[in-house]
This record gives sequence, C-alpha cells and structure tokens, in this order.
Amino acid sequence: MFENFGSPGQIQPLSLGNVVTAGFRIYRSHLKSYFLLALIGYLWSLLPFLFFIPAGIGLFWNLRFNNNSLLLWPIVLLIGIIVYFYALGKYLVNAAIISRLAFGELVNQPETVNTARSQVKPRLWMFVLTVLLLLLISFVLLLFFVISLSLLQTLQWIKSLDLILPLLNIGWGFIVLAAIFWFVARFFIADVLIGIEAHLDPITTISRSWELSKGNALRIILILSVSLLITMPIQIVIQLILRGIIQALIQPVLIQQAIPDIMNGSINAILFIAIVYLFVLASLFLVNAIILPFWQAIKAVIYYDLRSRREGLGLKLRDREI
Repeated sequence: MFENFGSPGQIQPLSLGNVVTAGFRIYRSHLKSYFLLALIGYLWSLLPFLFFIPAGIGLFWNLRFNNNSLLLWPIVLLIGIIVYFYALGKYLVNAAIISRLAFGELVNQPETVNTARSQVKPRLWMFVLTVLLLLLISFVLLLFFVISLSLLQTLQWIKSLDLILPLLNIGWGFIVLAAIFWFVARFFIADVLIGIEAHLDPITTISRSWELSKGNALRIILILSVSLLITMPIQIVIQLILRGIIQALIQPVLIQQAIPDIMNGSINAILFIAIVYLFVLASLFLVNAIILPFWQAIKAVIYYDLRSRREGLGLKLRDREI
C-alpha cells in the first residue's frame, strides 16, 4: 500500500526508499505490458545491426570480386546513420511510454498503452534531437576537463609541486567524477519530460529538466545508486551465464574453424560470426528489457516528486497497492 505522500495543501517530498519502492511496485503491477514495451524498444535497437551486417557482407563481397565498393561506402554509411537515429528514436519512444504510463498511475489518471503511444509516437525526432543536444553539451564539458587536465599536467615541471601534484590529480579526478554524476542527475528525466509534457523542444526540455532538478542532484544520485545496486546483480549473473555459454559452446568453433575460414574469405564463416554476435546482443537486450521498465518507473516517480515539491503538483499517489 502506498502512503498518501502529498496533498494540495502540503506537498511532502518522497524519501529515497519511497521512490525506489514506488517504482518497483508500479513495474510489478504492470510487468507484462511494460516488459513488452521495453522489448519492442530493444528490438528496434537491433535495426542498425540488421542493416550494417548484411551491408558490410555485401560490401566485402563486392570489394573482393568487383573492386568497386569504395564508391558505395559513403552511401551505405549515410543510410546507416539515418537508420541508427530512427531506431534510437523508436527505442526512446517506447521507453518514454513506460514512464508516461507509470506517471499516470501515480496521479490516478491511467492511460492505455495505445493512448500513451498516440501521444508520444509523434515526438520521435524530438527525442533524437534532445539526445544529440545532450551529447553536444557532454562533449563541451569533456573537452573542458581534458584541457584542464592537460594544464594540470604542465605543473609537473615545477619541482616545488612534486609532493602535492599527486594529490591535485586525485582531487581533480574526484571533481570530474562528481561532475559526471551531477550532469546525469540534472538531465536524468529529460526523456520523461518529452513523453509527458506537450509543446517542448530540445532546448526547453533541457531547461525544464535543469529547473526541476535544481537543488536535488545529490538526492537523485542517491536514488540512482540504490536502483543500480538492485539491478546490477541481475545483469552480472546473466552476463556470467552468457560468457559461460560462449566459452563452452561457441568459442571453440570460432577458434578452430570460423576465424581461419574468414581469413580465406569464407562468406559462411562471416555469417556464422554475425549470427553469434546477434545471439549475444539479443540475449543482452532481453535482459535489459526486463530491467528498463524499472528504471523508467523510477524516472516517473522522480518526475512526480520534483514537480510536487517545486510546483505544488497537488496530486496524490494512489492510496492503494498499484
């Protein structure tokens, strides 16, 4: 049972435990529908691989026998980039649908999957553009850190700083790590904003995420840390199982037959490698499809909590077990 965490008269912030518990309960109550949405999203993520693998094999075959595939590389690359970003958008749409549905449960305004999809699907390229803008911001910050580190290394020529230079490097490393976590926390709910709020563009989405998360970065980092501790064991166990399968069944075939055949130009060997790679990738996607709805539900609860405390959302978590 959820408590009544807030009311129009007095909004109380959710505790760290309440956020994680609420996210888990919502996911557990809608396990099938959320998992299917996540699985569809990850299946779309396979699209670039399904394009590049046969395209690469075709270009390899063409280069081997016709020697004219160099002219095709730019065209294939351009199409591949478009396919990649389209698949990324489809993945983000399905992930945002999960958060939208979870938020609807939190505020007692549930939607069907089809209704939520009809609202989120038209915003596909908005998700992509927002991700690209965040990547640009990340690149600028990374460039700043690299330049700062380079300047710090120039101090090694100053003999009087030999004793404290290692401490400066360690301190700067902590600052960079803290900055990364802070950056993630400030923009963690960006995709949720696009999925729930209308009339947002990439710039206003980032500004809105910045505004809502102001003063709450540390709290969001703690929530993410607890959530990561919950999901990490599952991922580690599955990855160990997959590694065992690969080492026991697939690796001997690769070493003894497939790799030597590739050196001889065997298309069948290349296909075998591609199938193995897709198998591993699909297995990892399946595991991630189980975990993704939990993270998207956590995002929805964080978004609800931030809006409640900063804007007086005045809505209640449903006073029953969802």
